[in-house]
Amino acid sequence: MSLEELKPKTKKLVERFKDIEPRRWSVEGSIMELMTEIGDLTELVLRKEYYKENVYDDVDFQIRDELADIIFVVIRLADHYGVNLDQAYSEMLESVSNRLSNKGV
Repeated sequence: MSLEELKPKTKKLVERFKDIEPRRWSVEGSIMELMTEIGDLTELVLRKEYYKENVYDDVDFQIRDELADIIFVVIRLADHYGVNLDQAYSEMLESVSNRLSNKGV
């Protein structure tokens, strides 16, 4: 399934939260949520790579879960700004490949 195909499912899930959350998520709130999720992922990677004591039974599952949370928020942001993530990602890969080729790599 493409990231674009996940947008409607993500949007429907976000709509379900409106009845239990005290405030609707604005784009600014989504950015703060993204930073929180990245912080959670950072903590897990530090534990996985033994910079900190691992206190999780299954740190790999936790990392997987945080990466999915990050994708969830990124999809919401892309939807808000009308960004086609599949196209943007493909274009970014092509651009990076061209820059590397120009450097002989």
